Amino acid sequence: MKRLTVTHFPSTLKHDAWLGLCCLPALMLIFFVGYYLDRMQTASIVASGAITLAYGANKTWESSSLLLLLATAVGVTVSTWLGSLAGNVMPLYIFGSMLYAGLYAMLASIQSGLWWALLQCAIAWLVAGYFAGSPLHAAERAALVGIGGLLQIVCLVLLFSKIRFQLQDVTRHNWADIFQHARQRYRQKIHIGWSVFFAMAAMGIALWMVERHAVGNGYWAGMTLLLCLRNDFRQSVRRVPARILGTLLGSLTATLLLTFLHTPLMLATGLTVAGYVAFTASYTLSTRSYFIFTFLVTVTVIFLMSSLGLPQHNVAINRVISTTTGGLFALGAILLARMMTDFHVMKKLRQRAAHLPDAARSFRRRDTGNREER
Repeated sequence: MKRLTVTHFPSTLKHDAWLGLCCLPALMLIFFVGYYLDRMQTASIVASGAITLAYGANKTWESSSLLLLLATAVGVTVSTWLGSLAGNVMPLYIFGSMLYAGLYAMLASIQSGLWWALLQCAIAWLVAGYFAGSPLHAAERAALVGIGGLLQIVCLVLLFSKIRFQLQDVTRHNWADIFQHARQRYRQKIHIGWSVFFAMAAMGIALWMVERHAVGNGYWAGMTLLLCLRNDFRQSVRRVPARILGTLLGSLTATLLLTFLHTPLMLATGLTVAGYVAFTASYTLSTRSYFIFTFLVTVTVIFLMSSLGLPQHNVAINRVISTTTGGLFALGAILLARMMTDFHVMKKLRQRAAHLPDAARSFRRRDTGNREER
């Protein structure tokens, strides 16, 4: 029997596994320093920035992954700072979340890499709002997230030898030219329609409901809503049950695993392993099996929250409630936007059909007059 080697695996699998391994040193270094300095909670905040960028290591903007990750790191850092400040005033936090949802829906048709970066900024805002504090606290938290993101970029540049991670991908570009080109390129793809209105309304009502009923981990409602909104109607509808079921199973599995991870070092190890499996699988799995992808991400996030010192054994139900709320409101926004769009399309078609007889009669009158003149 012929021995199975790595060379028999599909090239995409080898690429994803290697890219995922290149993202691991940043996490390992972060937790090593955190354990050595006895600052594991601080290390977990830094790790959140590194994990975020690990999920986008396979994506590009202007044919460059490095360019996209740099823009994402800056955006996530700023969003974390603003979200930590806005979380002190819940109406302001909800209003900002609505703006993110509207912008996300408005740019749904642009290139996927840049759209993904906007999603990460929105998620950073949503999460940071539930860790609100003073301006100094917000600045410290944003700086830690930014450090984690930059460390991840450095590790990828040094370890992943593909051409799109070389430094000339950034140095050869002029940032003003990049944004000018992007504005001209995406101008025709930016739309303000019913999807934008219903996305903003759904975000506001969902966050208000979870806050009104004091549901813990309320930011999961906003995250789920954004993650279920896609630029394809059928894909959006399919994502809602996959997201809810994946979160439910992931919450139960992670809660069970946490009973065996008693020390901060064991928890950091579990987070590193879960993170590697999640972002490695995400490179192809998010478009093939969103249920499994959601399951893996949920386990990783719960491990991350536990490493921050937040108890996770009693919040699984709240997390599922928040996710279900966000999923149902996302489904409502998707269906309402589709109904209103179809209604206006049919209305225009009926108006055009009503004008056809008038146009035909006018044509016949002109034709008859021309014959009489002849």
